[in-house]
Amino acid sequence: MVTAFMFPGAGSSYADPFAHYPPGQRIAAELADRVDAVSASYGWPTVRTEPDRTRTSWDQASELRTYHFQLCCLRILDEEFGLRPDVVVGHSLGEITALVAAGGLTVEDGALLLCERARALRLHARPTGATAAFMLSAAEAEDFARSARDVVVAAVNGPSQVILSGPAEQLRLLLSAADSRGILATTLRTGPYPQHHPCLGAARTRYLDAVRAVPQGAPRIPVDSPVLGRRLRAGDDLIAVTAAQLTHPLDFAQAVTRLLAAGVDRFVECGLKDTLSQFVAEIAGDTVHTWAPFRKRLTDNDVRRHLKE
Repeated sequence: MVTAFMFPGAGSSYADPFAHYPPGQRIAAELADRVDAVSASYGWPTVRTEPDRTRTSWDQASELRTYHFQLCCLRILDEEFGLRPDVVVGHSLGEITALVAAGGLTVEDGALLLCERARALRLHARPTGATAAFMLSAAEAEDFARSARDVVVAAVNGPSQVILSGPAEQLRLLLSAADSRGILATTLRTGPYPQHHPCLGAARTRYLDAVRAVPQGAPRIPVDSPVLGRRLRAGDDLIAVTAAQLTHPLDFAQAVTRLLAAGVDRFVECGLKDTLSQFVAEIAGDTVHTWAPFRKRLTDNDVRRHLKE
C-alpha cells in the first residue's frame, strides 16, 4: 500500500487521549518536555495541562496541544504500529506538523512557529473574526460568501463542505441565512481571528520577521501542501509555506485528488478524531482505505489487534 499520513488542523483534540495506553503516556511525556521547553519562554502553560472547557474565550495554547498530540500519534504509529508514511499532508495548522514529520523542521522549531504565529495574531490582528463550516460545494460557497462583506472561502474540505471566515457579525448573518435555507452550518472554535483571510497580512509580516532565521532542512518524505496546491519541491521555502497559512485559502479536496492520482491507497489520520478521514471517504468512496486509529482512546488491545492483521 502507498500510505499518506494526514495531520488535521486546530480543534482536533480531546482530553487525555492516552489514558489507557502506557506507551502513549511515555511518548507524550517525552514530547511534552521538548515542546514545553519552547513554550515556557512565551509564558504558556505546559501542554500536559488540559484546557478549561468552561471558558468561552479562546485558549491560544490549544493549537500547541493539538501539535503535541499529533507528534505523539506520529511516534506511536512508528514505534508501536510499525507504520511510516510515503507522503504527508497537513490541513491548515497541520501543515506545520507535516513538515516536522517529513524532517524539514525540528519538533522545537515547529513549536516556536506556533508560538510566534499566536503572538503575531495577538499583536497585529483584530480579535473580531469568526470561522464556520457550511455544507456547500466550492462554487456555491463562493456565491454565498459574496453576499456578505469581507467573507472569504478559507478552505474547501470536500465536495460538500467548505469553511468561510471573516468578520464575526458577517458570519452571523450568513449562519442565519443558511438556517433559513436549510443549509447545515456550524461555527468552529478556532479563536477570534478569521482563518486563512487576507486581512491577516500585517500578522503574516510580523510572523515572517520573527521566524525568518528558523533553520529548515530538505524534507525526507514528500509533502503535499493544500495551501500551495501542489507537492513541495526542492528549494521551496518551508517558512514561507507556514506563513501562507495565515492569508491564503487551502483546498484539501484537491490535495486528496492529487494523492489519489499519485497512487495513494491508504490514508491514515495522524491526529485525534477522524475528521479528515471522513473527507477522504466522501471524495474517494470505497476505492481507498482510511484509518483513524486515534479517534478514540487507544488501548494495548488496539495495537495487538492491528499487529495481527
